[in-house]
Amino acid sequence: MSVVVGQGRRGRGQYRNEYVAALAATSSLVASVACAGWSSPALPVLRGPNSPIPVTPDEGSWIVSLLSIGSIFGPVICGLFVDRYGRRPVLLVSAIPLVAGWLFIAFAESVGMLYTARLLHGIGYGLAYSVTPIYLGEISSDAIRGSTGVLVTVMAKLAFLFEYSVGPYVGFRALAWISLALPVGFCVLFFWMPETPYFLLARGNKKAAADSLRWLRRSTAIDEELSRMEKLVQDSKQKGNPLRQLLLTSTNKKSLVIILLLSLGMQLTGINAILGYSQTIFSRLALPLTAAELSIVLALVQLGSVMLPTFLVDRAGRRPLLLASTAGSFLGLATCAVYFTLDETTTDVLSPEPGAPHGWIPFGGVLLFIISFAIGLATVPFAILGEVFPKHIKGGSKLRICGDYLFQVISDGAGTYVSFWIFTGCTAVTGVLIFLVIPETKGQSFERIQEMMMRRRRGKPDASVREGEESAKGRPLLSPTIAVLMLLLLIPTSSEVEIDCNSLRMGQYICPDPTLRQIDPKTQQLRGCTQENKARVWCVAVDGIVCSETKNTSFTREMPCKWTNGYHFDTALLLSVFLGMFGADRFYLGYPALGLLKFCTLGFMFLGQLVDVILIATQVVGPADGSAYIIPYYGPVITVVRSDNWTYRLPQDNW
Repeated sequence: MSVVVGQGRRGRGQYRNEYVAALAATSSLVASVACAGWSSPALPVLRGPNSPIPVTPDEGSWIVSLLSIGSIFGPVICGLFVDRYGRRPVLLVSAIPLVAGWLFIAFAESVGMLYTARLLHGIGYGLAYSVTPIYLGEISSDAIRGSTGVLVTVMAKLAFLFEYSVGPYVGFRALAWISLALPVGFCVLFFWMPETPYFLLARGNKKAAADSLRWLRRSTAIDEELSRMEKLVQDSKQKGNPLRQLLLTSTNKKSLVIILLLSLGMQLTGINAILGYSQTIFSRLALPLTAAELSIVLALVQLGSVMLPTFLVDRAGRRPLLLASTAGSFLGLATCAVYFTLDETTTDVLSPEPGAPHGWIPFGGVLLFIISFAIGLATVPFAILGEVFPKHIKGGSKLRICGDYLFQVISDGAGTYVSFWIFTGCTAVTGVLIFLVIPETKGQSFERIQEMMMRRRRGKPDASVREGEESAKGRPLLSPTIAVLMLLLLIPTSSEVEIDCNSLRMGQYICPDPTLRQIDPKTQQLRGCTQENKARVWCVAVDGIVCSETKNTSFTREMPCKWTNGYHFDTALLLSVFLGMFGADRFYLGYPALGLLKFCTLGFMFLGQLVDVILIATQVVGPADGSAYIIPYYGPVITVVRSDNWTYRLPQDNW
């Protein structure tokens, strides 16, 4: 039997339904962000020798980029339909392009189908990220709105953990079918959730709005809150076009500055570039983990860290978490910056040997940065996003954070230590601006927050609004100052050289890349070895060289190999020693005529058996199809070198 309590004193489990609805809504982010995490385990397979759909590095870049291109259309669709048809239907519709995209990948036979899938994924990704914060902001009570807003980032990290954990251990198409379950599961969960009371009031359906609010609050005493909502909706309708209000209204421009500051701050700390350099940093440690296992560890740390603000954001407040997050991120980045500066500019301070005792320094710095970033900068902005815009503006003002690739370009075009110093500087600037600009919204109602934003314009704020407002008098100069600082920080001061890495000389690269498992355990040869005895493998250039084909230090090159077809050297030799008089070795290697002749003559009276033992042991006689023996990669392989035009050095006049 359910217990209904009054709004003035709500009992145990008072926010249960709100959390249930929030979890169901944010499951859309697990489904959509999984599309972004998919490329990490999928691209190595697509570029590998046994690729189901071979792609070039350029095509691989398009596969990644089309997600961002498609996501541009998500906020557009949100702005057009979210205020017309409602938050719930539009959020459910976001699953359609996700499902279609996974089906395209599952049945893909060409790169064009992968392009289409990624474009559809981008549309669903952008739509889910645009609608979900609106839904969360409109269903949550003032006391837990921060916690439900933080779920946006928690669910996103959960999606990355899912793809990182499953992707490396299942097939390419199997991963698509498994990932397809995510949007389907979201639809099943969210289908039973109510529409937001604000939208229902905006459509004039007060009875449905009351039913929705009653279910969310688990209380019948909702008249006062419903009246406040109705008044806010009526005020919103009188204010006209949302886009015009966003750009021309002073209060909304202040809110826009806050959101832009937080969005830029999130990206300019270099979180994506740090994750991109994680394997380089971890390779300095003697860790018994593969790249895939390190990715899982990193995702677990991120997930555990972003869960902390769920419990802290409504207790500690927004500003303290943001400031603590910025300070910790600054320390972690500065540690890495100092380390890489010493590592790349000196030769006698740090030992170049892998696994040196000081290798824990960048590892600790990266972990400190990831944890600090997660507890504030990665999560709190989504909570504030649902608070500072009025209801009539939210549908048209969701700004997708699109700086994911901006700093990755700088990271590819500048030295590692230069990138880390840029990230450190940006984080310091972000911390100062957060201290000066961001107000505290903990426990404030939507109406109170809007009143607070307006009072910053009209006059002196009261005591409950004064925190974080003292420095707002200098606001007119902040926007151009931010713009100038960001433009200066984005000037690429590169210390690396971008070239065609296939023209590198010996000593400028390592091939194959020793950090990758490029030896097939079945053939003991390079993966993808063809009958022409060639295989295309991944190589890595020395520090300071950026390959034009991949925009990083990795590139592909054809290397010699030995094509095998299932004939094992040890099997052939054992057959020759013990059963050679019956021709078993020749039958095994594909010489039935010689095998039958040896069988009829008892191995030419054992003389032919002795000759074959010598020929097979010295690998002069091999399989009849021209393939090589399967021998351990570092086993007793004999390579015959003959003098020809490539090995004979012609005498020169100056000798």
